[in-house]
Amino acid sequence: MLLSRLIYSEKNKIPYTRRAFTPLETGCRRQPSDAFGFLSLTGFTLIELLITVAIFSVVSIAIYSTFASGMSVLRRVKNTDFTQQKFLLKTERLARELRQQPACRKKLFQGDKTKLSFCSNVDNFPSRLTYYFDSSTFAFKRVADRLDKIIKEDGNLDPELRTDPVIFLAKVKEVKFSYLYLDLAKNDYVWADKWEFDYLPLAVKFIISTEKQNYESTVYLPTA
Repeated sequence: MLLSRLIYSEKNKIPYTRRAFTPLETGCRRQPSDAFGFLSLTGFTLIELLITVAIFSVVSIAIYSTFASGMSVLRRVKNTDFTQQKFLLKTERLARELRQQPACRKKLFQGDKTKLSFCSNVDNFPSRLTYYFDSSTFAFKRVADRLDKIIKEDGNLDPELRTDPVIFLAKVKEVKFSYLYLDLAKNDYVWADKWEFDYLPLAVKFIISTEKQNYESTVYLPTA
């Protein structure tokens, strides 16, 4: 075979040079190489390696960013004081019920330093809401008595609480209510520790103290 190629090259004045065999000629088998023992015809090129490294880097950065974001969210959740958020939501509910109390014919608004009663609609029924501080259990409790259950035969309201109380806030150290009104004798606005008048005060201020914080809020009554 080699001799015939030499004869063909000599006749046509074409110098014979060795060439590499194509994969079709070799069947993708290794062929001898001058510089190395064997040369693989199925290896990766430099461009292919660079592209692979670039894709791997992008994917790794994306995975790391997602993991870092997840860890940051987890740290924020662990540091969040859900007890404080619940406390604020409860006190805002009390303030909203005071502002939205409907007008009632009966004398329902009464209060002192640690107890407050007023008219409200509970489950679409006219009711008397009572909030009071129970010092024996250190809890701020809520009682909702329907008016049709506490009106006596003579038309007066039963001062006793008829419904079982529900703990509104637990682990409370102290609760204090005060009531704002206009003192005509002094011609000035005064805060009172007790309210027994037939009309509503201008505002109600309550201070709820716990071991960690004191919460104070002043609620102005629009129907006063």
